[in-house]
Amino acid sequence: MKKTFTTALAATALFGITACQGGGSASGTKLIPEQATILVGIDVGGLTKTKLYTDNKAMMEAAPEAKEMMEAAKGCNLDLEKMGSIIIGTDAKEPKPNVTVVISGEGVGDEKNLTCIAEKAKEKSGKAPFTVEGKELKMEGDDGVGYIVDAKTVVIATKDWATATKDLVDGKGKSAADGPNKDLFGRADQSKHIWFAGLLPEAAASQLKGSPAEGLKNVSGAFDLSDGVSFSVAAGTESADKAKALKEQAEQQFGMVKGMAGLFGIPQGVVDSVKFDVSGDAISVSAKVTTEEIKSIQENAGKMLGGGMGGPPMGGDMGDMDAPPPAEPPAGEEAAPAEGGEGE
Repeated sequence: MKKTFTTALAATALFGITACQGGGSASGTKLIPEQATILVGIDVGGLTKTKLYTDNKAMMEAAPEAKEMMEAAKGCNLDLEKMGSIIIGTDAKEPKPNVTVVISGEGVGDEKNLTCIAEKAKEKSGKAPFTVEGKELKMEGDDGVGYIVDAKTVVIATKDWATATKDLVDGKGKSAADGPNKDLFGRADQSKHIWFAGLLPEAAASQLKGSPAEGLKNVSGAFDLSDGVSFSVAAGTESADKAKALKEQAEQQFGMVKGMAGLFGIPQGVVDSVKFDVSGDAISVSAKVTTEEIKSIQENAGKMLGGGMGGPPMGGDMGDMDAPPPAEPPAGEEAAPAEGGEGE
């Protein structure tokens, strides 16, 4: 994918806001072509309402680039904390994947807001990543196109998916929600803050050859950050027997290492939350770490790095650790006085 499209996509996706909650609704997938083999949904608006975000907000805003982008968004009547979900669909094609991104919400389809975004990007880099021409967004370098569906919806597509995406905008064609991978996409819980589902790309599948995971066909999962982080990830295999065998292997390997979790400051509650399961030909793993447990892990890690492992604190006074100990005097002789001491 060319840098021009990536820049335009990032600029538009960054400021996209949505009225719907949940990490990418079914309505969004209806604007992604049926050729998509991977879908990803991110509920940005929901994420900014979590305690994990509010606890780390100051650190994020301390980064100059992040602060600059947030201020630019507000200058275009778009606020990061009012954002919602962004849905990305791709075919993971090599060397250049086809991509469609759906951003829907109050203000994102406003031509004035979009023009404002492009102008601010031009002030920063010297080039506008896109220009607004009627109901279309022309990407710099002719590497893709965007469509203003209505006042609340913008869709961006790479060049080869432009026609299929425009057909869906016009109410024609078949979408990812009704395409050959609809059951796989439906396996992910799209109400979570982050969700994903897709066929395993050929490059990834080839890397699994010879390993216990050889034969995995697809993967799906979701992350919820309402209280800490909880996740569930499932991988489809070639058969139910394969899934059962992988589950047994995973449980055995986890059983061998979970007893050491405490040594690394991981609370027992986190260890106990890890579960493996099988449904048909898919194996799944889930786990949860609460906000308090995250704090505990951070504190324990700080102790380890700051001297809790028996050494001096990081950045603390190392004293004369690099100097060798004084030599023992030969039998019958007194130790020589220290340099600069009495006797000189």
